[in-house]
Amino acid sequence: MRRMVIAFVFALAISRAQAQPPSPPAQASEAGFSNLVFDEEFQGPLDIGFGNPGHKWNAGLWWDKVPPPCAIHLSNGILTITGSVNNHTDLCTQYHDASGGTYFLGGYFEARIRCTDWSAFWLFCADRPFVWDGLVLASNPLTWTNEIDIIETDPQTPTTAYLTLHKNTSGDAGVPDQFREPHIIPTPFTLVGQWHTYGLLWTQAAIIWYIDNQEITSAPPFLSTWQPVQLILTASPGGVNGGASTVLPPTSQVRWVRVWEK
Repeated sequence: MRRMVIAFVFALAISRAQAQPPSPPAQASEAGFSNLVFDEEFQGPLDIGFGNPGHKWNAGLWWDKVPPPCAIHLSNGILTITGSVNNHTDLCTQYHDASGGTYFLGGYFEARIRCTDWSAFWLFCADRPFVWDGLVLASNPLTWTNEIDIIETDPQTPTTAYLTLHKNTSGDAGVPDQFREPHIIPTPFTLVGQWHTYGLLWTQAAIIWYIDNQEITSAPPFLSTWQPVQLILTASPGGVNGGASTVLPPTSQVRWVRVWEK
């Protein structure tokens, strides 16, 4: 009987702990980002559309075919994204077309991910109508395509983090893309095949990358950086450098995704 009571109390304590909303990391709080505006813990049914708007998540970006439902799998609080052997599988925050989606401007972004091959957690320009409608102007950086890669991996360099701030990803209006250097960072972590928390602090003054709450590198923003973005998780074959795959089909596993803003 005593063992049963102890087990019940222990289970109740775990349940209450799980019910408590997560607290912001210290670096988020210090920057004033303590309001949890997006929280996906993957504990319930996954609200996802496969090419259909109106969901918390959507599968596929405009340059990819909509993946089959089996490419997105949820089990025991872990999301598994499975890419094809020759293409991406992307999961985006309600991105569907030019009419809207779930967008963010600045904040602290973090996700708990187990990467294989070319896994990615990234932020991409939400204002694609500028491109679609031919409104990109070389003279106006806020019409360029901003992108921040929170993490990309390559199985040939499993301890290296690829952390990239793009100036104008698509190179529209004749403005070439540019990276902030260095963006290829050796780390003390084995990133491929192990669980880590990847974080990004984004303000108008700086971009700072974190792994397991340890600051890895930082960069000043471009003039094009301060634009609304969508949040994307990706699984792709090979690696960010285009090498051979080590896991077929490639997968990205995710325990949770959180965004903190002011």
